[in-house]
Amino acid sequence: MTAVIRTIGVVGTGEMGRPLVDRLVGAGFEVAAYVRRPELREELTAAGVECVDKLTDLAAGRDAVIVYVYSDEQVHDLVLEGGLADEMEPGSTLIIKTTGSPRTAEAIAARVRPRGIGVVDAPGSGGPNQVADGTLTIFVGGEEQDVERCRPVFASYTSNVVHFGPVGSGQKVKLLNNLLFGAHVQLALEAARLSSEFGIDPVQLATTLHTCSGASYSLDLIAAMGSADALVAGAGRFIYKDVLVASAVADDMGASLGAIATVTAPLLETTRPS
Repeated sequence: MTAVIRTIGVVGTGEMGRPLVDRLVGAGFEVAAYVRRPELREELTAAGVECVDKLTDLAAGRDAVIVYVYSDEQVHDLVLEGGLADEMEPGSTLIIKTTGSPRTAEAIAARVRPRGIGVVDAPGSGGPNQVADGTLTIFVGGEEQDVERCRPVFASYTSNVVHFGPVGSGQKVKLLNNLLFGAHVQLALEAARLSSEFGIDPVQLATTLHTCSGASYSLDLIAAMGSADALVAGAGRFIYKDVLVASAVADDMGASLGAIATVTAPLLETTRPS
């Protein structure tokens, strides 16, 4: 019988990881986190989270370790170069929440599987509010037994869990989702621009189209955030990162982004870091 996950280490307690930690603690898991900021250490300690001084300390005695950092490069550096993979114990499971390349998830799995460690990639669609509310949708890749072992963990912060296949599958679906989101954002920006040129209030347009055939989540965000500029300011850096990762993955697999590349090209220019 597969061992039940009770103790969890978390790497990444930022915008997404912080509410995740609260959900895990609320669900009764014993949670430890690798945290460097003193003020956050105090906050998490008060919330019942053990804060460790070294990254590799998270691996000792943990049933699972969750990695929820910003970029794929950080996942690679922390897990493969930082020693986390080598310190995890047989029978434990590594859960990758960061959106990134399926190749990174596959490389990590190849590294740790010979020692009896499972790897599951489980990126999600939604923001901090969805994590806090327990309504996140996640896309999962991994061996069936590893995914099943993680389901009680997922249940603490999600409302929809879909297992798509082997390790890396969750990342592929997330990248497809984010490519579509990027394309939808660009189209919503164009609709807002044209709306202004037509003498129509873009926010009123976006609010009205919510129930119409031209509706999109991106238009809903423009309505909620008050302007197209606010949407770009809030989501731009994530879109830029994920579209570039998706493009690189497609190139690596010999696939073409087709019209999606054309649609997202102006958005990449708009959101490019200065």
